[in-house]
Amino acid sequence: MYEMIGHYNPFLVSGSIAISITASYITLLLIKRMVQSKTKSHRYSWLTAGSLTFGGGIWSMHFVAMLAYEMDMTVQYHPWLLLISILCAVLASFVAFLILKKRWFKRKSVYGGTIFISLGILSMHYIGMEAMQMNAAIEYDALLFAASVVIAVLTSFVALKIFMSLLNEKSQHQMRHLVSALLMGAAISGMHYTGMAAADFVMVPSSLSNELGDSLVDAGTVGYVITGAIGIVFLFLLAMIQMDRRREKAEQQFSLTDQVYRSIVQAANDAMIMADEKGNVLTWNKAAEKIFGYSKKEMLQKPLTQIMPEQYREGHQHGIMRYLETKEKRVIGKTVEVEGLHKNGSTFPIELSLSVVENEGLTYFSSIIRDISERKASEEKIETLVYRDDLTYLPNRRMLNEHLAATIQSSRRNEQNIGVAFIDMDRFKQVNDVYGHKTGDELLIAMAERIKGCVDENGLLARQSGDEFVIVQPHSTPYEMGSVTKTILKAFQQPFCFKNRKLEIVMSPSIGVSMYPEDGETAGDLIKNADVAMYQAKQLGGNQSLFFTSEINETISRKMKLESGLRKAASRGELENYYQPQVSVQTGKLKGMEVLIRWNHPELGQVPPNDFIPLAEETNLIIPIGEWVLREACRQYVAWREAGFYFEHISVNISAVQFRHPDFTEMVEKVIEETGMNPKHLVLEITETVVQEVDKAIPILNELKGMGILLSLDDFGTGYSSLQYLKEFPLDALKIDKSFIQTLDVSERDEAVVEMIISMAEKLGLSIVAEGVETDRQLRYLSRRQSVDYQGFLYSPPLPSAEVMRKFLESDVG
Repeated sequence: MYEMIGHYNPFLVSGSIAISITASYITLLLIKRMVQSKTKSHRYSWLTAGSLTFGGGIWSMHFVAMLAYEMDMTVQYHPWLLLISILCAVLASFVAFLILKKRWFKRKSVYGGTIFISLGILSMHYIGMEAMQMNAAIEYDALLFAASVVIAVLTSFVALKIFMSLLNEKSQHQMRHLVSALLMGAAISGMHYTGMAAADFVMVPSSLSNELGDSLVDAGTVGYVITGAIGIVFLFLLAMIQMDRRREKAEQQFSLTDQVYRSIVQAANDAMIMADEKGNVLTWNKAAEKIFGYSKKEMLQKPLTQIMPEQYREGHQHGIMRYLETKEKRVIGKTVEVEGLHKNGSTFPIELSLSVVENEGLTYFSSIIRDISERKASEEKIETLVYRDDLTYLPNRRMLNEHLAATIQSSRRNEQNIGVAFIDMDRFKQVNDVYGHKTGDELLIAMAERIKGCVDENGLLARQSGDEFVIVQPHSTPYEMGSVTKTILKAFQQPFCFKNRKLEIVMSPSIGVSMYPEDGETAGDLIKNADVAMYQAKQLGGNQSLFFTSEINETISRKMKLESGLRKAASRGELENYYQPQVSVQTGKLKGMEVLIRWNHPELGQVPPNDFIPLAEETNLIIPIGEWVLREACRQYVAWREAGFYFEHISVNISAVQFRHPDFTEMVEKVIEETGMNPKHLVLEITETVVQEVDKAIPILNELKGMGILLSLDDFGTGYSSLQYLKEFPLDALKIDKSFIQTLDVSERDEAVVEMIISMAEKLGLSIVAEGVETDRQLRYLSRRQSVDYQGFLYSPPLPSAEVMRKFLESDVG
């Protein structure tokens, strides 16, 4: 017997080491996948793959290393021992990794893993050595054998420690992975080559056993099988690991997306609800609980109709069935406003956005629902502010115009009529003046309710402004509008009672009506023409209704034209004072002049005073016009005096509107000062309307008298004449109205009235002026009284200042 000495093939040695390192690296990745797997089946799959990879790697390294040791003899392998060696490596690895799997976070598990890994390496190696069939016996050096065991244990322990630290980390450290694999590869390789160094091959003649005959496996065959198989397995495992990494990354991204989605759904302020094709609830977030009052437990797998009011349920079911059958989208993909049903039974407005999800042949309906109660309340509040009158809550002017314009468009298409009634309250201002605005507001509310009760459900009642109301009645005829106005007039016959104040107020309306399309084709024209008719009704005494006509329109248009022109008449020089002489009945001497204003309109010619004076009073234009008349009259009188034309006084008519103005006396005083007028030559003529307010009139009259101005009561006998006026007021003259003078020759009664007025004035020491003397007979009658002056066309019509100069000044000078 002698010892067989072999040598190592460097290429195969390098290959064996590379196999051990690669197997360790791949195993590390597989076991890490095992630890990170979420499901039990995945974890055991990775555990099995890691065990097979590591066990197979150890075994492959061993036999490649055995092939690297070349001896001058034939070596074959016992198949069953080969199988046992593989199983030892795989089972030891499985148990070691199982220990790591179960208790990888505890320190003792490393020791257990080290023991089984070491046993796997050692048992695989030395059983594999026993599988060698050759003409030599193997003897082991005890010291080197022990060294191989120590190397296997220590390097396995260090490798597993690094290995375990890597498993605890979420980030990828490729260098540390490689170091761990190198250490584990070194453990396997070191143990193997130390074990090989411990083995002595002693030649034994004919020691090769033929008991197994052809069942022995040739070393070359083993080498090729190992090389091919291990390469394929490693490549497959690397590819599988890479694919699993991608799959896991995708799963992580999906999981993150799902978590984000769920967190968004749960944190959303809107209800997010998923239902299946049967309408049963699958998801129910916190916002849904808050909005509808049902908990998630109460609603899952319950029909969605549970949160719908009764009137929506049938339509909802039909809509689902229609979509499932036809895939026709009507509400899907849109945002609609409907109503929701709370758990407490109350309904509230919601905004619904509906979408569809198709998955594996099944249809799911996703709903995003928002409670819009606050928004609706805000919209209603805004609408009230924009479209409602804040006192009566009736539609205001803006809403009236928009509604009427829309009604006109509809009626134009359908060729239907529209009636518009404009209502204004008679003498409403007096209510505010006497009882205050609070009572006035209460009365407006009550009147609005009373009118509203006279309008049918198709009509619209709006508050135009102040005490003005407008009714829009679609599909209405003139007869029907007449019936509506009669109903309103009748309703206002009853007084408005304010029980808390024990107050009753009787109001009457003036109503104007216009019809579409006869009286206008726009909202503005219809309201304007109804207003025109109402104004005419008010002018006729109020408490009546009138339909708009072209005649009324012409009258009002002329009046508006006059008003517009009157505002600029003075500045344009269109106003002119005319002067009518006042003459003594006895002597025929010129005593004074009455100033009468005339208006020369550039288009209408000379406008009669009866047409524009009432308009001036109505619009308060009489204030500046009256001041102009007084100033011009005083200036003209002073100019005549300076030219040598003398008469006792000049008379200027004062309107009741002027007299009531708080600055009236200041204005008169200012005019006198500025024109240099001597107040004793100025007579201000006031009407009985002015002096009816005795308490207010007396202080003003006394102030005027204090300035030295003469006062005359105009048109005496035509108004509410009272002897009290003559007794209490500081008057200087009376003017007998021309209506009495012109009938002296035909009415004994008028003659008696004139006689009485003259006698009374004489006894009171008042001067007397008779107006409108046009015949000699009238003059002869007046001549019987010594104190009477007269004026009228018999002597002279009113004349402009230039003609007065020619007619009277020149004759007087001549």
